[in-house]
Formats: sequence, C-alpha cells, structure tokens
Amino acid sequence: MTLGQKQEEFSWMLGKLLCWANEQGYRIRVGDVFARDGHKSYSNHYLKLAADLYTYRPGAKEQDSEAHKKMHDYWDMLGGAPRIKGDMNHYSVVWEGRW
Repeated sequence: MTLGQKQEEFSWMLGKLLCWANEQGYRIRVGDVFARDGHKSYSNHYLKLAADLYTYRPGAKEQDSEAHKKMHDYWDMLGGAPRIKGDMNHYSVVWEGRW
C-alpha cells in the first residue's frame, strides 16, 4: 500500500469515527490532522495519518474522557492504531511501525 492509499484509508476511517461519535451524542472538535510542527519528529500527524479529536457533551465545558474510551473501542474495531496512554485524544493508523 502506498502512503497516499493509507491516507485515503485513514480519512475514510476518521469519517466513520466522526459519524459514529455524532450518533452517540458527542460533540467533536478536530485538532491537528496535518501538522507541520509541534509534534514528535516521527509523528504520523506529519504524514496525514493522525488526528487529535476533542470530545464534548452538549453543555459541557471540559472534554469527556469517557467518550474517548468508547471512541477508541470503535477505532479499534475499524482497524486503527492502538491507543496511547496519556494521549487519548490521538487517533491514528500504523505506518511503517509508527503511530
């Protein structure tokens, strides 16, 4: 699979995750999907293979951390990369051994 094909697959998976999260009643704010700086040098954000998502319940002022646990369960089902402890708002796919 080429990098471009992997980016297309990731985009499709992210769209499915966002639709599913909306159906659960979560409000999502999208962070870095394509970054030029500010992440670790090996970050998949630089490859358009990662997104930071900020999850809220209607009316809430803070992120809903329980939502991320459920969203990652769904992300796992889609074939996404493993969750990163301490960085639960990060959703990515594996590319050349990194995520």
